[in-house]
Amino acid sequence: MQNQPNRMVPVLYGTFVMTMIAVLPLVNFINLFFCAGIILGGIAGVFSYNRQIAGTDIPLTSKDGVMIGILSGILAGIFVSLINFLFMLMSKHNPVDEALKLMNDFALPPEVTVQMNKFSDEFNKYGFSPTISIVSLFSNLVIYPLFGMLGAILGVSIIKKRNKKNIL
Repeated sequence: MQNQPNRMVPVLYGTFVMTMIAVLPLVNFINLFFCAGIILGGIAGVFSYNRQIAGTDIPLTSKDGVMIGILSGILAGIFVSLINFLFMLMSKHNPVDEALKLMNDFALPPEVTVQMNKFSDEFNKYGFSPTISIVSLFSNLVIYPLFGMLGAILGVSIIKKRNKKNIL
């Protein structure tokens, strides 16, 4: 039986790429283009795994890519949520108040204003909003694995297409 390659290193590599793109200022604008930074993290994880298995006769499968993309996305979603939470705690201003001031020019329904005021009160009371933090964590745990998986599948197909050209 062949030794299976360590898939944790590519997962961590993909996680690192996703997290850095998400939290670094200006670089995080990449995610405005259909979560391209998360997709790039999935691709990076698959390319790292492909380098690891290059000298062996272990084939790169879509299953490997899906697993690397999903696991990278889960870890990146947790790390990004944690980093955003820490930035919220270190910040001295209430971002919800600033958002309310900016949105005064728009005709918002009263329910939105009431909910925004609740979030603002949470920021004033705790220094962060537990509701926003929890919603952010759950949304990151859906978005990051989904787009990480898409990126990893894209990476597998790029590698397979490139390998077919090399064979022919």
